[in-house]
Amino acid sequence: MNRQGFRQSGCGNTSGIPNSSPAPQQGIRGFIGYLISCCPYTMLGKKILRFLRGETGTLQDPLTNRELYLQGQVKIGFGIILIGVFCPFFWFAFFSGAQGSDLVFNAVHSGIVILFGLLYFAIYRVQLRNMQAQEAGLVMAGAMLIKSDKKRI
Repeated sequence: MNRQGFRQSGCGNTSGIPNSSPAPQQGIRGFIGYLISCCPYTMLGKKILRFLRGETGTLQDPLTNRELYLQGQVKIGFGIILIGVFCPFFWFAFFSGAQGSDLVFNAVHSGIVILFGLLYFAIYRVQLRNMQAQEAGLVMAGAMLIKSDKKRI
């Protein structure tokens, strides 16, 4: 199977360098940390720091081109969601004291962007999960064939 690229353990970990923490955090703190790592500014900052330190990524369990594409689309979905949540038009209107229809318009607009991002994310995440499950099924089927061949010998 043709595999290229880096294994990405988190949204912002594009270097292929393993995370320093021994195990991923679970719960709301882990989710918030994962969400922050998906922020385009966080990814840019990490990339700049790695460049300044002179670190290079190492190949680890490479992914197929299709998996890389789907993971990229999932990241884009998260980015769209974050744009909707942190929409400057809504927050400017909210903090400047806008009332009534102006605030509702901006809130609805931000909500539509968030829903679009969720839909975009969900479509590509389901495709990625199905592809990984199919690939895992093929690996298991191959292992079962090898076991059955050994029993015949």
